[in-house]
Amino acid sequence: MNLRRLAAALSIVAAGLLVAAEFSTVFEVTVGSLEVVQRSATGGENHGYALLVVAVFAVALTLHGLRLAGRAAGAGLITLGLVVLMVALTVDLPDTRGSGRLPESLAYEDARARAGVALGLEIAGGVLLLAAGGLLAFAGQQAGRRPASGLSAGERHR
Repeated sequence: MNLRRLAAALSIVAAGLLVAAEFSTVFEVTVGSLEVVQRSATGGENHGYALLVVAVFAVALTLHGLRLAGRAAGAGLITLGLVVLMVALTVDLPDTRGSGRLPESLAYEDARARAGVALGLEIAGGVLLLAAGGLLAFAGQQAGRRPASGLSAGERHR
């Protein structure tokens, strides 16, 4: 399997994880020793389904990288991976760590938030996009170093 195909596979898996994260629970607020769930939110509800847009662009960049410019598509995938990690770590993660600042803590003194599966899916998707972008950029760089004829220097002189 060449690097471009590996990068494409990683990118498609990442896009799938991001789509799954948007419809999975990112956090739930529980109350009491029985941990009764008072409120929960999906990833999409928590950040306006932004990662669905990222997933669509990731697939488009992957297809572009397979056909044409691997370096540019790779840089785009790296950027998307950073955006995903920024959303996961600055928007969703703080919501999973709440206790005293939760609206439920006005009525319940032992209300606390905890992370759902979506946070892990988001982080994994972001890391996979970074890896896919790096591989695609590297593959594009290697393709740019090949001679125009497609033959190596040694094969041209035979």
